Amino acid sequence: MKNKTSIIVFATLFLMAILSRWVSHYWNFTVLGGAFLLAGAYFADKKISVVLMLMVLLVSDAVIGFHAQMPAVYFSYFLVVALGFLLKVDSARYKVFGCALLGSALFYLITNFAVWYSGTLYPLTLQGLKDCYVMGLPFYRNQLIGDLMSSMIFFEVARRVLAVAPSASTAQQKN
Repeated sequence: MKNKTSIIVFATLFLMAILSRWVSHYWNFTVLGGAFLLAGAYFADKKISVVLMLMVLLVSDAVIGFHAQMPAVYFSYFLVVALGFLLKVDSARYKVFGCALLGSALFYLITNFAVWYSGTLYPLTLQGLKDCYVMGLPFYRNQLIGDLMSSMIFFEVARRVLAVAPSASTAQQKN
């Protein structure tokens, strides 16, 4: 990170994402989707957005507890960051909305499949898989609302605030 604005963006996203996992909330209602989507769009060096995601998940999991579904969760959030690679901070709102929607859907499909596949809560049958996805719907609803709200808010704030400050991608292009 070569400029002060990038450091502030990184630190802000890190703190907001961590706090959204640590404070009491409805299951899966966090700002992680929005933070990771914006990170993928904002940082020109895409490794920084992946490092941010890993740091947020590892630090917050160290406090709230490690679990068997971590590989599926981390992979799902990596896909959210990768969706951010397709965006720019000033991307059309419908594109941000669509990527947030897709990110939430991927998270739901991947993590619920992993829960089912573990064989500890549901039988490894088609009915067990169906039951797992049905039981995951309240979590999906909360995640979808959190991801859509945080994505739209983060991108809108970034559009307005970062429009006056050089972005990470602009700063790197000049060097």
